[in-house]
Amino acid sequence: MKFASVLLVNAALAASVSGFVSPSSSSVVTRNAGIAPKNGFYSAPNRQAISPLNAAREENLDVFIRDMLKISSFVYAFRNIRNIVKTNDGKPKKKKTGLFRREEYTVKFDTPALVLTQKGAQEEDDNKFFKYTVTPDAIKLFIEKNRKWFKEPEGGGDWTFDKSVSEKTTPFIFESEVKGVMQDNLKIVDYDDEFSTDEGGLVYAVVVNLTRKWISVVFRGTVGSSDIATDRNFNFDYDSFFKGEDILVPGGKPATHEGFTKYLMDPKMGDQDGRRCLDRILACVNDEFGNNVDVVGKDFNLYVSGHSLGGGLANLFSFRAAQLKSKDDESVKNLPEKITALTFAAPVVGNADYNKEYQVLEKEGVLRHIRVANKGDVVPTNNIIFPASLALKGDTTKYIQNGVSLFLLPEEELEQEYGGTKSCASQFTTKALTNHLVPEYATRVTLPVNKEKYQQTVEEIYVKEGVLRP
Repeated sequence: MKFASVLLVNAALAASVSGFVSPSSSSVVTRNAGIAPKNGFYSAPNRQAISPLNAAREENLDVFIRDMLKISSFVYAFRNIRNIVKTNDGKPKKKKTGLFRREEYTVKFDTPALVLTQKGAQEEDDNKFFKYTVTPDAIKLFIEKNRKWFKEPEGGGDWTFDKSVSEKTTPFIFESEVKGVMQDNLKIVDYDDEFSTDEGGLVYAVVVNLTRKWISVVFRGTVGSSDIATDRNFNFDYDSFFKGEDILVPGGKPATHEGFTKYLMDPKMGDQDGRRCLDRILACVNDEFGNNVDVVGKDFNLYVSGHSLGGGLANLFSFRAAQLKSKDDESVKNLPEKITALTFAAPVVGNADYNKEYQVLEKEGVLRHIRVANKGDVVPTNNIIFPASLALKGDTTKYIQNGVSLFLLPEEELEQEYGGTKSCASQFTTKALTNHLVPEYATRVTLPVNKEKYQQTVEEIYVKEGVLRP
């Protein structure tokens, strides 16, 4: 029984598939060493709290959650498609044509430039992997032209290369998802999977939605052994996010998950300036807000999202962006005054002192985080149970969650609370793996019983949970 428990918890920990307002720019940023807790929250008392009345634009949760879940799911699938093309295009293959007969052929995808931009004649952008923008329309067209090269599992899931090269007239399930995304004027301005493999690696997208007026950074979740090794490294990193003046709460020792932190803070392979991955992503996003004519001066929001490992990376990325914004750092000068994260199945990423730093930025109005977690999903928990804990590095009892938790139940109305850290033991179930996957999140997110909850904005939620004054 113990062995079965280990398998279930480790499988769930490693598994994968695949509001929002600009605060008044008149707020004065003033640092004060005398930061003290009030009602459980830490704040910088000389900085004006942001009131919902100062909001430039808000959206209800129903729009926000559905948008981010779609994009998070898409990030998994798009890399899968691109990898099949990169791995097989131009390669000789053999297919079975009889009992003892094989026919040789060469794989030739029709118009691969619809999804792969690197062979384009356009000049490279130092802050992007993509050479030009890709749209959902282009992806849909590419799939329609190339169905014969792909095989989709019954019921959906990761595609594989179809060696039989069988013609297919029935659209894949993923095509309907792409069609849903096409309802908005959406552009993928960057998608970096250059150094990812089937074992994992940092993969992210920068997406601009001209219809809903947001830019989103979306991180992919766990897919293989290198990602799993990252997930399991719960040792603390005390330095990457916190050096001297970066610590807002005196006497604290904030620390972050070493595995996730390394993914973001290690130098970006291939970057000519040797920048860290996080800094390069920030540069791309800052450029979009400062130079994209469709965005500049039009009150776009910045959202950061991801599922599983991707949710943990989204937490850290949004924190760093807000941390720099709070200091008026030049690298984020074009970003809006508030960064909003919406994560799904996100693991814990920091200790209690990290959470205190997080709360300062929330009080200042530069950071928001809505964290969606399924009941019975062990990945977003702390205090990982024995003997599964033997497979981990570090002490998971010292981690806590951040932001506002939307705890999704299988049938009943969701539970909403600030923080809401759950222990692994409290969420353990034989369905832990299923409960962690995107399809189960999509099912629970759309339950009619939560309709009223979704009429709230992020700012209203933060007021209700006592983080902000009404």
